Amino acid sequence: KLHRKWSDKRERALLAGYFAEIGHADTILDLPCGHGRLADFLKSRCERLFEADWSFTMVSLNRADHGDDARRYFRASALEIPLPDRAVDAVVSFRLSHHLETQELRERHLRELFRVARKAVIVTWFSATSLKNVLRQVRVVLAGKKPKNVLRNDRVRAIAGECGFAQRRAKPLFRIGSGHVVGLFTRASAP
Repeated sequence: KLHRKWSDKRERALLAGYFAEIGHADTILDLPCGHGRLADFLKSRCERLFEADWSFTMVSLNRADHGDDARRYFRASALEIPLPDRAVDAVVSFRLSHHLETQELRERHLRELFRVARKAVIVTWFSATSLKNVLRQVRVVLAGKKPKNVLRNDRVRAIAGECGFAQRRAKPLFRIGSGHVVGLFTRASAP
């Protein structure tokens, strides 16, 4: 679909800019990796890429399409990542937060990303203050629509700070038509 192509192009442009700030990483964790939409892009920015997803099918498809060249694949929940603290230089987590049903789960997801990252986290969330969510809230009241699973931008920054990270960037995927924000966080203190 056309809107997915635009979203993918915009995500890659933001990622390219964010990685220009971070620099080359030894290790990157992509969770959820899905079928590997970002795999080659991320692999070009690190020595070793860890691809993880809750779905065995997605991990298998990713491996079949991209092989094992300096890549590792495993099944994992983004709420309990089976890696030690500061195990990878950077963590990328796209298009997951808004699928987590409760605020507690969305916050737990963020804390896990910050826990396993040594240098940087790039993550998306559906912003409570986005135009799309404000319009959705009207539809919730008037038409009985289900509310979106959102995070407040200031809450994301606060969690990052509690975990030793500072927000470097937080850009909307699109100002109109998308409520997603793509954030870059770097560790505020030396490891």
